[in-house]
Amino acid sequence: MREGEEALDAGEFELALDRFDAVLAHDPQHWGAALDRAETLHLLWRTPEALGAVTALRPPEEEEDDPDRAELEGRVREAGGEFAAADRLFAEAAHLDPEQFPEPTRLRAEDFRAILDEVLASLPSPIRAAVTEVPVLVEAKPTAAMAEHAPHITPEVLGLFVGTPVGEKLRSPSGYGDVVLLFQRNLERAGATREEVAEEIRITLLHEYGHYLGFDEEGLEGMGLQ
Repeated sequence: MREGEEALDAGEFELALDRFDAVLAHDPQHWGAALDRAETLHLLWRTPEALGAVTALRPPEEEEDDPDRAELEGRVREAGGEFAAADRLFAEAAHLDPEQFPEPTRLRAEDFRAILDEVLASLPSPIRAAVTEVPVLVEAKPTAAMAEHAPHITPEVLGLFVGTPVGEKLRSPSGYGDVVLLFQRNLERAGATREEVAEEIRITLLHEYGHYLGFDEEGLEGMGLQ
């Protein structure tokens, strides 16, 4: 089980899935392995399988749900575009464990854009200059189609630079051109208040524009942008 958890934490999702399958082959009733397996399927963009796995863990109607299970089902349904169903599950998880699973800070599109504009105005001048070259677009969620061009992303990613970093001549085949994408629903879940959402937007923008300016993950970490 520990090997699977370590692989999951490290982003080695295929290895994690193999380890959880091995645990469940030995003990089909192992709750932790079953829940982590559903999480792994979700992060691998195997959304229908993840939904089947996590809904199979629902308790009988007369019993109280597990907040971890409810929250995970919410994230899986959200990845599948079932936003209303996802929010009902997030609310249930928050009711069961408000400290660990506070309800997402849902914002109207215009309110999210107002926060974004405030954050953009506060960024360091090199990043503000980059914004004039590479615009910011807001999407509700990342999609499996995006993952075809950026295999490292999961349904939980907060933002994504799409395009060609400074100094490289080849154009990205993504269809977006050079843009930074922000994923509103994920960012809303990353902050319990408007202020926390604004901070998550700021960190995400610094990170993604750092990619545009040519920094790799190690360089971003050295700049405090990881």
